[in-house]
Amino acid sequence: MNVNFNSLSPGMKSFLEKREIRDKESLDRFLDPTFKRLRPPDETLKKVVRKIRTEILEGKNILIWGDEDMDGISSTLIMLSTMEKLTARKVENYIPSRRFEGYGLCKRGIDLAVGKGIDLIITVDCGVNDSSEVEYLKREGLDVIITDHHEPKENLPNALILNPKLGSFGFKYLAGAGVAFKLADALFNHIMGESTTEWTRKMPEIPALTLIGTIADRVPQLDENRILIHEGLRCLEETSSPPLSLLHKLGDIEESMEPLFSGVDNLTWEFFTTSTIKKAREIYEKLKINHANWSIRAKKEFSSLKAWLDEGHFVLFVPDLDQKFAGFVTGRAKEYTNHPIFVIYQVGDNIRGEGRGPKDFNLLSVLSSVKDLLVDYGGHKPACGFTLKKGKVEEFKERVEPRLKEYKPKTSFDARIELWENTK
Repeated sequence: MNVNFNSLSPGMKSFLEKREIRDKESLDRFLDPTFKRLRPPDETLKKVVRKIRTEILEGKNILIWGDEDMDGISSTLIMLSTMEKLTARKVENYIPSRRFEGYGLCKRGIDLAVGKGIDLIITVDCGVNDSSEVEYLKREGLDVIITDHHEPKENLPNALILNPKLGSFGFKYLAGAGVAFKLADALFNHIMGESTTEWTRKMPEIPALTLIGTIADRVPQLDENRILIHEGLRCLEETSSPPLSLLHKLGDIEESMEPLFSGVDNLTWEFFTTSTIKKAREIYEKLKINHANWSIRAKKEFSSLKAWLDEGHFVLFVPDLDQKFAGFVTGRAKEYTNHPIFVIYQVGDNIRGEGRGPKDFNLLSVLSSVKDLLVDYGGHKPACGFTLKKGKVEEFKERVEPRLKEYKPKTSFDARIELWENTK
């Protein structure tokens, strides 16, 4: 379809601009969401590729450092498959426990990497705000490349960083899996001389995993994300991977993915790495049972907070809230009130919190204004996490809740388009 963006009516242009479509290139990407429409590498991505190529040629030991959510698992598997294909040998990976080690780089995992003789860590879906951890691993003799998609803070780690919010190599709202895919694509293009179409035909599981990570992280399904979803669905039909084939056979991909969000005891990781369809089915059935039980408990946890929300409280301290329900509860509270919400809870000796807000509210700016009360924080403007210093819950509530109450929910619309409007 050949549509001239400049010939569109003002109302249609306004409608499209809300979807990041502002010129012929972005319109073509929307109407023809295929690999040929992906953005080319920028200088940062080229530098990362050259660095990895050098490490491979020198026989360095590489470890992929991921995260335990669906986007993090997908990203880890994408980069593992890529590096094992390029190095023709086993590549290590590490996914820290959020409950016991926190999110991102951590000392325990770095020490384990040192013990295994790792030379280079490549992070996926994490690391952009881990300055102190990067300093530690460098003191221990390791190098690191950070690939992430979360909002960067002012002081970046002293490392090579691939993040669409800091560069021009990709759509700024890529998921972690999307960033991993763009890096994989650049590596195969540069090192193996294969086009995106050529290498994905041989390794359809990588676009399929990118699809899963992109959907799971609930990023806008626009621009390059639209391409990765469109092409990922096609590759999902072609892959011979037992777990991915099973998800495809189950029907609608978003519905079939639902049980995977409640994976505990590494069940979701086991599902994606199993090598037989029989084992994949067994694990999936366990995940379905877990998901059913998780859903019942999660709804009960949210119901217990409704009275506070009805009274107009937008910062909730629920010390005994189980961490695995925190994100769900906070998201439901945001939907219930149409207001930005923070839910604070206790994990061992740590006080942690989750934030969820409408798209037009910047939660990170709120956390930045009280960073003297925080051990750490990060995430995205409408969804974030943080750790509070001990004894600071009440002060946090006193300083933050007034800002949340100032927010006025808006009725939004994309554009006014008259019935007569059409292309010229």
